Amino acid sequence: MHARVVWVLAALTVLFAGADLWVTSLYRPLLSEEAVAVHGVPFVSIAVIGCAAMGALIVARWARHPVGWLLCLIGCTSSISLLAEAYSVWVVTADGPGSRSLGGIAGWIASLLGGQLSLAALAVVFLVAPDGHLLSRRWRAAVVVVLVGYGTYAGMLLTLSPTRCDIDDHNLGQLGKLLSLIGLPFIAGGLVAAMVSTVLRLRRSQGEQRQQVRLIAVSAALIALSFVYLIVVQTINDGHQTWLATLPLYISYPCLPLLLAIAVLRYRLFELDLIINRTVVLALGTIFAGTGYTGLVLAVAGLVNLRTSGFWVSLLATALVALAFQPLRRSVVRLANRLAYGVRALPYEALSDFSRRLAETPSPVSLLSAVAEAAGRAVSARSSRAVLQVPGTDWISRSWPGRSDGPPEWEVPVRHGDETLGSIGVTMPKGHRLRAADEQLLRDLADQTALAFRNAAMESELAAHVAALDATTGALAESRRRLVAADDATRRLLESAIARDVLSHLAPIPERLNTLRVTGSNAAAAVELERLVTSTNTALESLRELTHGVFPTQLARSGLSRALRSHLARNGTVAVLQVEPSADRRFPAGVEAAAYFCCVEALRTGSVTARIDLAVVGEDLVVRVRGVARGAIDVQSIVDRIEAVGGTPNLDDPLLLSVSIPV
Repeated sequence: MHARVVWVLAALTVLFAGADLWVTSLYRPLLSEEAVAVHGVPFVSIAVIGCAAMGALIVARWARHPVGWLLCLIGCTSSISLLAEAYSVWVVTADGPGSRSLGGIAGWIASLLGGQLSLAALAVVFLVAPDGHLLSRRWRAAVVVVLVGYGTYAGMLLTLSPTRCDIDDHNLGQLGKLLSLIGLPFIAGGLVAAMVSTVLRLRRSQGEQRQQVRLIAVSAALIALSFVYLIVVQTINDGHQTWLATLPLYISYPCLPLLLAIAVLRYRLFELDLIINRTVVLALGTIFAGTGYTGLVLAVAGLVNLRTSGFWVSLLATALVALAFQPLRRSVVRLANRLAYGVRALPYEALSDFSRRLAETPSPVSLLSAVAEAAGRAVSARSSRAVLQVPGTDWISRSWPGRSDGPPEWEVPVRHGDETLGSIGVTMPKGHRLRAADEQLLRDLADQTALAFRNAAMESELAAHVAALDATTGALAESRRRLVAADDATRRLLESAIARDVLSHLAPIPERLNTLRVTGSNAAAAVELERLVTSTNTALESLRELTHGVFPTQLARSGLSRALRSHLARNGTVAVLQVEPSADRRFPAGVEAAAYFCCVEALRTGSVTARIDLAVVGEDLVVRVRGVARGAIDVQSIVDRIEAVGGTPNLDDPLLLSVSIPV
C-alpha cells in the first residue's frame, strides 16, 4: 500500500513538473533571467523529480523510513508550488486565462508549499539521515526550531488575502513583517543545526557509514550555505530576488538527490543499487537533454529570429536532442554504472584485478579473505564466505565484510578436476535475489580460484603434517628426557638399597673376623662364625632381590595375581586385591610387568583404603586402583609404561587410576 502511494506521488511530481515547464514556456522564454533566477528552470524541476524518485524507492523498500517520506513530500509539494507559481505569474503579469483572484490564490498556494516548506523538510532529512533517527534526543530542539520557523512563515501567509496575494510582493502588514522576520531565520537556523548534526555524525562514524555520511554532509553544507547566502543578498537588495542570489541555491537543489544517490549506490546506504542506477541514467539523460535543448533553441532562435518559447521550435529541439542522445546511450549507461557500482560495474574486470591479487596472496587465510571480498563485491552481496577443505584438518573459512551471521543463502563449489576443494557462498540483501548473470559470475570466480585453492590446500596439509612431526619430535624428546630421568632415579635407588640392605651386613665382617682370630674359646668362635655366615647370606639374599628390580621372581614363576598378593603381604600394605576369575590366569610377560608396575607405583602413597581390581573386558586386561591420590604418585611413568605395551590410561577420575592393556 505504501509503495503504491509513493509511486503515485512520484508520478504526480513528474506530471506537475512537466506542466510547470509547459506553462512557463507560454509566457516567457525558458532561458530568460526571470525563468532561471526566479523560477529555477531547469534546476528546481530536476531536483523535485529526483527527490520524489529517491523517496519512492526508499519507501518501496522500507515503508516507514522517514527519509523516504520526507523526500516524497519535498518533491510533490515543490512541483505543485512550481506549477501554481507559473500559473499565478502567467495570470497576473501576462494576462493568462483565469481571473486575478484565481491567480492570487495560485500564488498563495505556491508560497505556502514552496521553498520554505522544502527547506524545512530538508533540514529534518539531514537531522535524521542516514538511519532515520536523530543523533540524540537533544536534537529534537532543532526539529522544533524548524517547525516553529515554518509555522511562523505559514502564519505570515495567513495574514494575507489569498485572492489578492502577489507572489512577487506580499505587501505585508506589521504582523506579517514580524512573523517573516521570525520564520525565515528560524528555518535557516534549523538548516545550520542540521549541518552541524551531520558533521558530528560524520566525526563519530567509521568505515562505510562514514563514506555515506560524508556525501550527505556535503549536500547539507551546500543547502545551508546557499540559503544563508540567499538571505544576505536579498537583504542587501531590499528583498528583490535576482539570479545572483538564487543561483547557488538552485544549483544545490539537484545536488541533493545526486549526492544522496551516490551515497546510496557507491556505499550501499539503502541497498538500492540496481534500481537507483536507472535513476542516475535518467538524471544524466535529463542533463544531456536540457543542455542540448537549450543550445538548439538558442541556435535556432538566433538563426530565424524567433522567440525561444515557440512551440514548434521547442518540439524540433526535443526531437533532435532525442536522436542525438541515442548513440550516446551506451556510454551514459556505462558512466552511470561506474558512478553507482565502482569496480562492481565491470565484474569481469574485477575478476582480472582479483587474478593479479592471487599472485600476491601469501597464505590460505589471505587467499580466502580475498576470494570472499571479491565474490561479495562482484554481486553486491550483503555478506560472503569462502571455505577451504583441507584433508585431515579442520576446514578453513573466511567471511566478508566481517564475521558471518549464518550460512550463506547461495553457494557454489570450487572443484579441481573431480576433487571438491571448498566453496564460495553469498547472502544477498533483503529483497534482492541472485540473478543468472551473478550465478555465472560466481562460477567463473570458482573456476578461476580452483588452482589457488588446490595449492592452498596442499600448503595447509603440508603444514599440518609438519606440525604433527614437530609434535611427535617433541613427544620423543620428552620421552627420552623422562627415560634418562627414570634411569638416574633407578640408579640412585639401587645405590641406596645396596648401601642399606647389603653393605650394612658386609661392612662389619672384616672387624668381626679379626675378633674371631684372637678369641680363645672354640665354642664362642663357632657361634660368631655362624653369625658371620648368617649376615653374609642375608646380604647375598638382599643383593639377589635387588638384582630383580621392581619385578620379583614370583611374577615370572606364578603370574600377576600371586605376585601382587605376595607384594601386599610382604610390605604390610592394608589394601584389598579383587581378582575376577577371568583375570586369575597368565598373561604375556610384558602385560604382566606393566600391570604389576602400575599397581606397585600406585601403592607407593601408602593409602590404607586402596583397592586393586583385575578384570578382563573383551580383549583387554583392565586394572583399576581406587582410593589413591594421583598427585602423590608419578603418573607419567605409569602412562609411559602402559603405552609402551599398547595400553590406554584413563585419568578422568582423580581418585581412580584405570588402565586397559590388550592381551
